[in-house]
Amino acid sequence: MSLDGVSMAYSFDNANAPTKHPEQYYELFGNRAIYQDGWKAVTIHGNRMPWELNKTADFADDVWELYNLNEDFSEANNVADENPDKLAELKARWEELAWENNVYPLYDDMVQRIAKQQDRLFGDRREFVYYNPGARRIAEKASAPVKDKSHSIEVKLDLTGKEEGVIVACGGFTGGYTLFIRNNRLHYDYNFYNGVYYTLQSPPLPTGEVDLKFNFLRSGFIAGTGELYVNGDKVAETEMPEMHISSFSLSETFDVGIDAGTPVSNKYRVKNHYPYTGELDKVVVRLTD
Repeated sequence: MSLDGVSMAYSFDNANAPTKHPEQYYELFGNRAIYQDGWKAVTIHGNRMPWELNKTADFADDVWELYNLNEDFSEANNVADENPDKLAELKARWEELAWENNVYPLYDDMVQRIAKQQDRLFGDRREFVYYNPGARRIAEKASAPVKDKSHSIEVKLDLTGKEEGVIVACGGFTGGYTLFIRNNRLHYDYNFYNGVYYTLQSPPLPTGEVDLKFNFLRSGFIAGTGELYVNGDKVAETEMPEMHISSFSLSETFDVGIDAGTPVSNKYRVKNHYPYTGELDKVVVRLTD
């Protein structure tokens, strides 16, 4: 067992053994800290909480704290004001180590950077056609890049009124979107983290050949309006003020005709992944910016 290549075995038989690891520093998502001989200097970048993924801040405005771990192992008492020289010394040492180990340049827009990578996969492509049942278990990052973009999802079906199930789904219970038919109505659910949903529902669907479409109109950064259309007529609308910009999940997929992982919506069951029971040829996704 070791920490950064320093074995911890020497401490197992002697709880009072002096440390062989007197210094360590880190940088993570803009948060920085350094430990040295019982002292620790740390700054939470922009005072940003882990769930504030889209918040950015000026690194020069970050406030550093100082703790004496020899007397305060739980870091309960910030002693920066009482020890300005020690804080300055540790901050200077952090700078040295950061430059030595290529930590710079610092950036905090990691979510936006990750999101931009998906655009590189598809270039200028605007239309994506997915056939049933082949288009299943497609990695989310390899599916149509709809996040923070105006887009439509369209399908043409021949309905008898008895069909139900998922037409297309991406993501799972931690976040995602799904278009499905239940109780002879078209539904679109957007799961903005588990428990917060934007929901659209149509009136009872007609029988025969029907054109069904979800349309998203981007109005701002990861925000916009969702619309449902049946045969060209708008039948439902909702505001979607906060949405995902990065991954819905680490493991869920994009699927046509089924929701292959955990359910995106809380309106259908987990047991059999709610497969579509009628004839489903293809789903077309278009970027409409």
